[in-house]
Amino acid sequence: MIKVFKFGIILAFLLAIQCMPRPAMACVEGLSWGMDLQSIEKHLGVNLLPIQEGLKSDLFETKDFKISEMPVYTLRVRVGEEDGLQQLAYEIDYQNMTEVLAGLRHRFGPPVGTTVDIDRSSSQQQWIWHTGEDVIIAMKSDQRPFSLSYRPSLLDPSFL
Repeated sequence: MIKVFKFGIILAFLLAIQCMPRPAMACVEGLSWGMDLQSIEKHLGVNLLPIQEGLKSDLFETKDFKISEMPVYTLRVRVGEEDGLQQLAYEIDYQNMTEVLAGLRHRFGPPVGTTVDIDRSSSQQQWIWHTGEDVIIAMKSDQRPFSLSYRPSLLDPSFL
């Protein structure tokens, strides 16, 4: 009887962990998908400005920001009025690209997909990770700074 009771407590604990909102572990530590704009600004210690002033938009940005000690050219977030934080993207200098890619590989394993697209005018490389909670896309392009994009996963891999 005691074993059944202990098993029930462990099962309830595991179920509670699964049902709790999860932080967006892949992006900035402490942020969670669904956070409102004011909470994001408070956590990051910056003011996020609308990308298109005067238009109703859910896109906000800040420039010349630091994540850990890494300089970020531009940090952009998509924050819906009802859904909160839905996407985070930032652009960084190419000199930090190797460290970022190595960190992602160390934390989440090899990317689930990589692509290289080369045409006459430019080339682009893309790495994709699916962490279970997040989809992370890293992109290197001749035309733009190295960028990372995070969004919550729409697919639970356990259903595949």
